[in-house]
Amino acid sequence: MDNKSILITGGAGFIGSHVVRLFVNKYPNYKVFNLDKLTYAGNLENLKDVENKPNYTFIKGDITDESVINNLFLEHQFDNVIHLAAESHVDRSIKDPLAFIKTNVIGTTILLNAFKELWQQNFANKLFYHVSTDEVYGSLGETGLFNSLAAAV
Repeated sequence: MDNKSILITGGAGFIGSHVVRLFVNKYPNYKVFNLDKLTYAGNLENLKDVENKPNYTFIKGDITDESVINNLFLEHQFDNVIHLAAESHVDRSIKDPLAFIKTNVIGTTILLNAFKELWQQNFANKLFYHVSTDEVYGSLGETGLFNSLAAAV
């Protein structure tokens, strides 16, 4: 099996911790790096069962810190990124919309740029998955498509 290096952002959250656990346990030859800021949504207790596995590394950090992200990509040469880190909850987006822009838009752009710079157009066998919230994609419409996607089609 390939020895891949995978970055999972937001891996201490509810969904992220399940993804981290799946990859750590199912792919013991992969190096799984969990980058999480540990805000209101992140909790390392979710990962107690994998925290000492040899293929797992936790990194406390913020996806909006460009120098941290660039250094991580250079140091670990991530083959794949599963980007789950996001601000969520509509009430929070109304109270502090700038936090959503910083994390969900700027943070995602910083990750994409680091990935692009690392691989310099040689993306063979490299993947970047982005999973986010309804604050990014919009709500489901009558057709079952996200309203923002349906408007674009």
